[in-house]
Amino acid sequence: MSRPRRDTATSSSRPPMRLKYVEAILCVGFALAFIVWTRLSAPDPLAPSAVLHSPGGPLGLDALLPVPDTHPRSAAGQLAEAFAILTHPLIVLGLIAAGVVYAYTARMRRLSVSLAIAAAGIPTQFLIALRLARPAPGLAFADSIAAFVSTYPNAHVTAMTLASWVLVTLARAHHRSTMVAAGTVLGYTAVAVSAVGQWYMGLATLSDLVGGFLLGAAFANLALWVGGIDAILTSWVNTRLSRASSEKRAAVIYNPTKFDDLSLLRRRVAAQVRAAGWRPTVWLETTPDDPGRSMAHRALEAGVDRVMVAGGDGTVRAVAAELAGTEMPMALIPAGTGNLLARNLSIPLDTDAAIRLALRGRLQAIDMVTCTFDDGQERFVVMAGMGLDAQIMESTDSGLKKVIRSGAYAVAAVQNAVPDPFTATITLDDAPPVRRRMVMALMGNVGTITAGMTLFPRATPTDGMVDLLLASPGKVVDWARLGAQILTGQEMEGFTLTRARKVLIEADRPVPFELDGDTAGSTRTLRAEVDEGALHVVVPR
Repeated sequence: MSRPRRDTATSSSRPPMRLKYVEAILCVGFALAFIVWTRLSAPDPLAPSAVLHSPGGPLGLDALLPVPDTHPRSAAGQLAEAFAILTHPLIVLGLIAAGVVYAYTARMRRLSVSLAIAAAGIPTQFLIALRLARPAPGLAFADSIAAFVSTYPNAHVTAMTLASWVLVTLARAHHRSTMVAAGTVLGYTAVAVSAVGQWYMGLATLSDLVGGFLLGAAFANLALWVGGIDAILTSWVNTRLSRASSEKRAAVIYNPTKFDDLSLLRRRVAAQVRAAGWRPTVWLETTPDDPGRSMAHRALEAGVDRVMVAGGDGTVRAVAAELAGTEMPMALIPAGTGNLLARNLSIPLDTDAAIRLALRGRLQAIDMVTCTFDDGQERFVVMAGMGLDAQIMESTDSGLKKVIRSGAYAVAAVQNAVPDPFTATITLDDAPPVRRRMVMALMGNVGTITAGMTLFPRATPTDGMVDLLLASPGKVVDWARLGAQILTGQEMEGFTLTRARKVLIEADRPVPFELDGDTAGSTRTLRAEVDEGALHVVVPR
């Protein structure tokens, strides 16, 4: 088997060059241009009386291209009106809102933020037009549902400018160059046809159309800027840049049940790998019988430089257990319900951002914990426990997790509101044993659990310690104290927080237990020992 190579920072792993702050510059530029154009179009745009065009519009452009006298029943007039109805700003707003939902469910959170900002440009246009109250230059189509009472800035051009940006951005999110090219041509054509149609119907002058485009472009670049997505202009520049090549290669171990569109995941990984100059990726799929162990061995045998794990906590644990002690870097692409290790290491939950980090982040050695129980031995990287937490994990409905995600654990907790206590002897390091009656013994290598709650305030995966919570409430209402403990970080009656390098729990009967959220059966004895710095993971710089 090839010896795993430890990752080192090299120039070939740097991201490709790009125009810095181009989104901010374009956003500010278009916004200032819109303000100046508005000032020229209406002498006092903030005054309610600014309802008339300045003579001929800015630089006399409106006078040079007056609106035609189009008859509503003419073939051209009806065609223009039909197109205006199909591209109505409210329809465009609904489609962009659907894009927000799609991006969020596809784990493209930054993209969903950008689309939401783009959608906000349409109601903003409506408010500006309502304030300026500029009437349409023609009356032939005044009663059409495609007509607006106020025409500056033009609603249709603003909406179509945003829609064309959305079309190209979604194509780029899919990393398909042919889709980007087709979307660009289609988008700009739609903006031009919409502008011509509005002018031809007498619903807008040239200055109205320019104002609509400037406002739409300002919001589009604001969306790119705030969302942190590469600007379309920048992507064109980057296609002309030569990119450094590298002999590095990554393997992706992925759980297919965590992704609705595996082809999309492959395209997104391939795009980032090409941008970093790495060789084509090795893809290894987990199975119901093997959550990642043999796949990790195959990655090691392939001699890759980095293993990316795309899945939930169970997949992460299985792969991490096999990579421990090998110095093979492991990177996370969160795709589960909890994603506890990713959250505790500040790994972004946005898939594209996680992939970029996986290729360009820094390495950090973190602890793992070896657990020995009645029937064997396993490692965990996040948490393990006996009693109530294992019962909750076992009761959690997998189908419900897909619908309400972490809320499914709360449902299972309610179902186990009256837990069955057990008695156990607890030994910490070399201290004398202590006998306790409890409903749960939870061990943590990290501090944060599901829903972002900090259960172990002092826990970090690099401290060489395992934190322990012993819960022995007298009645159901006492669980409120656990919430108080989480919020205040103080120990409450019935709940004990402690930590050690070695923990031994010996129960009076077999008790269910779990490792990183996966139920592992029942055991009377659970011994935990920290393996300091056993696993190398990729974290933010």
